[in-house]
Amino acid sequence: MDLSALDASSAPTPQPDDGTTDERGHSDAAWRVATQIGADVASPLTQALEQVHELQATGRIDRPGLHALVTRIEQARRAGMLGQQISRLALAQGTTRQQHESIRLPEALRELLALRQDELAASGVTVRQALKPAEVIVDATQLAALLNSLLDWALTHAKTPVELRVDMKAWPAHARLQCRFGHVPADQVPADTGARQPVAGPTSRRQPLLDCLSWQLLVQLACTMQLPVERSDSEADTSLTLEFPHTANDSLAGVSSIEIDTRLSIAGDSRPLAGSNLLVISPRREVRNQVRQAVSHLGLSLDFVSASDAAREFCQQGLPQAIVYESAVYDTAFDSLRSDLRAQSPQLAWVEITDHGEAFEVSSFNGTSVARVGRHSIADALPSALTFELAKNL
Repeated sequence: MDLSALDASSAPTPQPDDGTTDERGHSDAAWRVATQIGADVASPLTQALEQVHELQATGRIDRPGLHALVTRIEQARRAGMLGQQISRLALAQGTTRQQHESIRLPEALRELLALRQDELAASGVTVRQALKPAEVIVDATQLAALLNSLLDWALTHAKTPVELRVDMKAWPAHARLQCRFGHVPADQVPADTGARQPVAGPTSRRQPLLDCLSWQLLVQLACTMQLPVERSDSEADTSLTLEFPHTANDSLAGVSSIEIDTRLSIAGDSRPLAGSNLLVISPRREVRNQVRQAVSHLGLSLDFVSASDAAREFCQQGLPQAIVYESAVYDTAFDSLRSDLRAQSPQLAWVEITDHGEAFEVSSFNGTSVARVGRHSIADALPSALTFELAKNL
C-alpha cells in the first residue's frame, strides 16, 4: 500500500527533493497509519471487553453502562471503516476516475451543514460561516466526502466555535476553503500560545492529537482530488486551508461536465476501482465467468463463493467493498447474511444479477437498497453499476 501522500499535506503529489522515490518515507507513513488504526480500534474494544467481563461476572448492566458499551463498539467500528477508506484511496492513488463538474462551493457547504444540523446541535459546537461565491471544478462525490471528513475532524477536536470561510485567492485566482477552531477551551488558553507552526504532514510535532484518522482521510481525499492542503497549529487553535486550483471562470462558462473532464486531463487510467475487493456469490460457473470477464479491466480483487454460508465464512476474515450475487441465492440465510453485513458496514455496495431484465437499476431507486443488473447485460452494465455504487462511498 502506497501511503506516501499522507507524508505531506502541503502538496497533492509530494516527492523527495532529489526526485527519487523515498521508500523509507513511504514505509514510515504506512506504519504510522497502520499503528494509528490499530490503536483507535484496540483502545475502545479493550474497554468494551472489560465491561463484557464485568457483565459476565455480575449478570447486570445499567443503562449508562450499556450506552458506554455501545459507544465504544461504535468508536472501534468507525476507526475500522476509516482505515478501509484510507487504504482504498491510497491503493487507487492516480487511478481513480473522476467526473468533474462545476459546483458552487458555498452551497455545497450549506447543504452539508443542513444535513448534519442535528449532530451539530447535539455536539454543542457552533459553526460560523463567511462564504463568498466560488465555483470549483471537482468530482461531486469526492467533494462531499472531503467536506464530511473536514467536518468530522473539526467536530472531534473543536472546543470553540468552528469558523468556515470561502474566498478567492488573488493570484492565481483559486477558490479557498478555510477552517479554524480552538482545540483548547477559551478559558484554558495559555497566556503565551507561541507562534503558529506550519504542519509539514499529517503528524504534527506540536499537536499530535489533531492527527487522527479523520485527518488522515481528509489528506488522502485532498491528494486524490489534487487539492493543496495547508495546516498550521498553535498551542490553542488550528487553521486549515484547502485550495482549489480548478476554479470556474468565464472561459469555462457553459462547458459541459464531459468537456471539463477532458480539459483538466486528470481522469486517471482505465482501472478506476483498483484495490477494491469484490465478492461474487453465484452457484453457476457461467455466471462467475461472465462477471470475471466484465470487470477484468477495473483492477478489482475478485473472490468467488457459491452460497450464503460460504460468503459468511469469507466475510468473517474481512469485509469486501462490494458484493455481487445472483438472485437465485436469495433465501432466509442470505437475508440474514445481508442484514448482518449491513449492520457491520452500511457503505458496503450490493449488486444483484437477475435472470430477467437488461437495464441497470441503481440502488435507492424505487425503495431498493441494492443495484440490479440483468444477466444478459452483465458485460455492458456491471462495470458501470460497480463504479457507481462504490463511488458513492468514496
